[in-house]
Amino acid sequence: MNLQLTEKQIRERASDQSFRKGQDYYESGAIYNPARQSTSGGVTLTAQCEGSSAPSYRLQVELDEGGVRSASCTCPYDWGGDCKHIVALLLMYINEPGEFSEQESVNELLAGLEKDALVALILRLVERDPDLYDALELAIPAAKIAAQPPSSGTARKRQTQVSEETNRKQINRILKQAYRGDYYDEWGSTPGYVEDLGDILGTGMKFLDAGDAEGALIILRVLLEELTEDYDSNMDYDGDLACVIQDTCLPLAEAILSVELDPGAHDELEETMQNILENLDEMIEADDGLELILAALEYGWNELPDEETEWEEYDEDYWMILNQLKQARLNVLARQGDSDAFLRLAEKSDTKRYTLKLIEIGRLDEAVEASEKLENTSDAFAVAQKLREVGRLKDAIALAEKGLEMGGYYLNQLALWLAPLEESQGRNDKALLAYRIAYNESPKIEIYCHIKRLSGTNWENLQPALIKKASALYSKDVLVDIYLEEKDWDSAIRVAEQDSWSFNLLEKVADAVIPYRPDWVIRVSLKQSDDLIEKTQSKLYPIAARWLERVKRAYRKKGQDAEWQAYIDNLRTTYARRPALQREIQGL
Repeated sequence: MNLQLTEKQIRERASDQSFRKGQDYYESGAIYNPARQSTSGGVTLTAQCEGSSAPSYRLQVELDEGGVRSASCTCPYDWGGDCKHIVALLLMYINEPGEFSEQESVNELLAGLEKDALVALILRLVERDPDLYDALELAIPAAKIAAQPPSSGTARKRQTQVSEETNRKQINRILKQAYRGDYYDEWGSTPGYVEDLGDILGTGMKFLDAGDAEGALIILRVLLEELTEDYDSNMDYDGDLACVIQDTCLPLAEAILSVELDPGAHDELEETMQNILENLDEMIEADDGLELILAALEYGWNELPDEETEWEEYDEDYWMILNQLKQARLNVLARQGDSDAFLRLAEKSDTKRYTLKLIEIGRLDEAVEASEKLENTSDAFAVAQKLREVGRLKDAIALAEKGLEMGGYYLNQLALWLAPLEESQGRNDKALLAYRIAYNESPKIEIYCHIKRLSGTNWENLQPALIKKASALYSKDVLVDIYLEEKDWDSAIRVAEQDSWSFNLLEKVADAVIPYRPDWVIRVSLKQSDDLIEKTQSKLYPIAARWLERVKRAYRKKGQDAEWQAYIDNLRTTYARRPALQREIQGL
């Protein structure tokens, strides 16, 4: 496999600041324990990197013929592009590939070990890291279920250990504490009682995933009953409880589809859900979810009405409920590992999930053929990403190109994902097209620069349309970035002045044009600093000082140090009785 990665590609994946810092990290030897692991789709790189807010961070990067497929780091960086640690790792890989030790996959490491040896290994690992016990406890039930022969339709019969009484008491305790105001929550955070109720919902879903659908049904039914029994919309002013109610409906429908209910239990549950629906607080907006539960009780795994022949028999909203029921059925079949039944249902009802399942089970040629029936951008994007992950890069690119012509969400994301892949394959014209589509969806200076780089002699024809698009979308920050990129200082100043309330734009332009328009910088910076000082608020003085620093730099650019000194001396005298201000400007 031809894996080509260049410094130019690394630079384009990160901000200028992250790239510079990444270079420093690489050159200082901050990367250690670098390793590579060959995969069917390319290469996986792992390493550790010295950190600033932690002793070290763990890094992982996946590479294929298209370049970097994915990159992750345990650092807190979340401001766009690769962090400096990822940059350092990639620079080390292209400059010192021999430093990366070759690692076997986990399957290769464990291959040949007998049961007793595996058990002994797990025991030693848990002794070394007791937290692994919790992970094992959650994983083992699902592993036992997965090891059994798959079935379709209803769940395997097992005796649940879930207590309805215990769960009801726990939920009531949480709700009582919530209504009494016993929970303390920081402003803007998710209320603690909502998190506790969400944990109960999560527990129900874990039981569902582990094959104990009977236990899941008890937990989810009791949760829905108690949440709707005494719901108070005045207490739930942010709608957090309503969201928990809405989120409970789909897994509850799946639990119903996964158990064998005797007629009496079935009728009792149906009556309960019908009563909840009829008495539902209008603020909850969970009607569709409850209708889904009732549909699961009515139809189970029986044949559903046919849209082609019975469309007029039901309203459009009910057909949407039936489509949700098909999704719930697919979720159940996926959980039970019944790929054949899943494929039969998905082929008729959900082309995306049908195609993704074919990829998952390794029927890649069939998946590529099925992908031709996808009808929107988001579905094409999801499948293209999976095709790339399994090493079918050419098919992924072809599908993504088709996806650009479809309607739907994620057009911008798909175009930005596709463009560097096209470029890595030497198809600059198609990369340019993808970048132009992405820019039209959401103008960004980074995309503008890509288009400029790839357009060649056609740049003069393309540039006006790009500027017009940014103007039409009122993207003032992008316009400023474009004018600064093109060294059109006066146009950048004009946009910043039109948007004078945006201090970030004024600061950006002022910093950039000090060498070229110092008089303007002095004028606008003095106005900003004067306005801030006049407010007599000490918290604003650091900002005023930054504006005065720009004034100082602009005066120096003009060779007028004496004028600056006279100004700052006069300012210190005028505000001699403001010690907080004096501290901020003492270094000027």
